[in-house]
Amino acid sequence: MEIKARAEIIWHYEDEKTAEAIARAVDVDNLNLPKNLKVKTYWEDCKVMTKVKYSGEIESLIVALDDLVFSIKIAEDSLKL
Repeated sequence: MEIKARAEIIWHYEDEKTAEAIARAVDVDNLNLPKNLKVKTYWEDCKVMTKVKYSGEIESLIVALDDLVFSIKIAEDSLKL
């Protein structure tokens, strides 16, 4: 089943420096994505925000969001949060 979806995911951190480091680490993964998937990750104050725009099979969206969450977790682990 083909869908069109938009999502915004927000993570909260204790300080802006941590949010910036996480956002910069994750945003690298947003390069060279398929045409039907747009992902933008940025930080603002102590928050990391990711906006997703997608059209296609729902299974592919689920995989992309799962990859995003995993990437955030890896970035957090590397900072020992």
